[in-house]
Amino acid sequence: MTPDFESAFASLRDVLRKHAADMVVLRDGPGEYMVATRAVCPNGHPMFFGWVRAGKGAVTYHLMPLYSNPALQAAVPEALRRRKQGKSCFNFRRPDPELFALIDELTRQGREHFERHGFLDPGPVPPERMDTALRAGGEDPERIARARNAKGRQAAAKRAATLRKKATASGAKRRTRTPFRRGGQS
Repeated sequence: MTPDFESAFASLRDVLRKHAADMVVLRDGPGEYMVATRAVCPNGHPMFFGWVRAGKGAVTYHLMPLYSNPALQAAVPEALRRRKQGKSCFNFRRPDPELFALIDELTRQGREHFERHGFLDPGPVPPERMDTALRAGGEDPERIARARNAKGRQAAAKRAATLRKKATASGAKRRTRTPFRRGGQS
């Protein structure tokens, strides 16, 4: 890791750590710091809050409260939008105190959103609470469910097509094999 990456990682890790009180640290090692709340999502997985990772090309800062909250996404300052990749990830190559101050404020807002909707409370999060939080953030839970189901159907169709293709290819190989002949006889 370059000195710039080390410094950026340390600074961003400190920002996330500052807002991760009462959360569970899932990873804390060289180049990676990951925290989740004590809440459990309806799918049984922990509710991730954020993580910092030093990769080959950048130090990434992931803030999960952004993922399904268009209102919070709209609050992302223009200076940070240039660093944004996807819905919840920001890339940095060197320390930038001004941008890190904006990340700090955004993380504070994300934590407040999670607190308001009970995502920092230990235990299972009922689907109704998830729906309420999504609606408060400007999302439509039914639209998300339809999109998720459509993606699942597409993935299943793709898997089925791949299996059919493999089965057809292996059948063709069996038909084209030549028998092994001994002693040079034809």
